[in-house]
Amino acid sequence: MLCILQTAKGYTVLSEPRLINLYKLAREIDILSVPGDIVECGVYNGGSAATIAATCLKSHLNRNIWLFDSFEGLPKPSDKDGIRAQSGFHEGWCLGDVSKVREIFSKLHIPESRVHIVVGWFQDTFPSIQIQRIALLHIDADWYESVKLCLEKFYDNVCPGGFIILDDYGRWEGCRRATDEFLIKHQLNVRLTQVDVSHYFQKT
Repeated sequence: MLCILQTAKGYTVLSEPRLINLYKLAREIDILSVPGDIVECGVYNGGSAATIAATCLKSHLNRNIWLFDSFEGLPKPSDKDGIRAQSGFHEGWCLGDVSKVREIFSKLHIPESRVHIVVGWFQDTFPSIQIQRIALLHIDADWYESVKLCLEKFYDNVCPGGFIILDDYGRWEGCRRATDEFLIKHQLNVRLTQVDVSHYFQKT
């Protein structure tokens, strides 16, 4: 674990507790033999995705890794993201680099054949993508509209026992609002577990 985390740190802005949690959840889906792929929405430079992928590398379930990011930075926050997001942050924040994503995956010896990098805005790329089974869904998309799109697109394909991680639930009003609205709309009674500003739950 330490080797993976030390390598990944230079490619992510996630705190160490959040990276360790991703490692633990990636281990858990293998222990539970939850079928399906890994999906990350909001990749930046690939550190968090590589942590998950490297942890699952020896899984007998042969998981694929799906990475979704505009690689143009974050879109502009909307009114639903709250005053703090609108006043302090702008388009282009958290600008990732595809070459750095490939670099960290290479350093951790993750086969390119297992990695699918989908470049573009979620609303443009999601409609053409079909992932039948998902074991772990990591949403690091910050704003209301982006988080809502991720949940609406991928939640139904998360297998029972799989995990959904909302990286910004405790940081940004928009992420929290989109998540809460989705859970209420679909009458999902889940227990959110907090790790730093991130929250996650297991699909039953």
